[in-house]
Amino acid sequence: MRGSSDRLQEALRISRAIREFEGTIRDDREPIARKVRRWQRLRAPHVPDWAQELRPHDPAWGERFAREAGRIREALGEDAVHDVQHIGSSAIPHLCSKPVLDMMVAARGELPALVEAFAPLGYEHYGNSPCDHEADWLWNTEGEDCLLVVHLCAPGNPWRGTAVNFRDYLCAHPEEADLYDRRKKELSAGDGSLLEYSLGKLALFYELSGRADIWKASTPGSPVTKSAPNALDGVQAPGGTPP
Repeated sequence: MRGSSDRLQEALRISRAIREFEGTIRDDREPIARKVRRWQRLRAPHVPDWAQELRPHDPAWGERFAREAGRIREALGEDAVHDVQHIGSSAIPHLCSKPVLDMMVAARGELPALVEAFAPLGYEHYGNSPCDHEADWLWNTEGEDCLLVVHLCAPGNPWRGTAVNFRDYLCAHPEEADLYDRRKKELSAGDGSLLEYSLGKLALFYELSGRADIWKASTPGSPVTKSAPNALDGVQAPGGTPP
């Protein structure tokens, strides 16, 4: 069990990280300090030990996503579902990942009714998503080989562009994926909390997302998915955070 001294040291490290971020990052949708305070209040499910370990990319994850996306479309109805995307590390072949499949579901309709439609599929609602304050977070922890996470949002949510551009950019640029992968492994090898792990990825995520938006906009024939306007040392940064 962690003592008061450990908790104090963690709080000091987090406070220092926030000050450093505020000097370089501007997030007009959710300032960094507010984002961290929201993270500290998150209600999260129990995640079994086997699902907390990084492992090499498994091609079966893409197949599992496709099956689950079909179940979600059937449960919510085709008229309600605008889009279902596989996002996060498990969607990127060059990255190691925990066996947790993040899915972004953009849907039309009233939130209570949409959330209720996920219950028969085995999902529980945990409030706002840590990735975006305007998305909702649902978990299905019943799987034996992977866990399923839904980030439910409106079709017009700017974070959709952030998540999709980031995924597509790292899929197309293995060297950038390797950079992000090394950072994740360094953080996982440390003894910091989950919150510190998330903060540790954040600066690099913003940097890569800025490059991802520029790349997507300049790629011929590629549909441009707009991110929210923010600033990171003069570079376009995302409106949200990584799953």
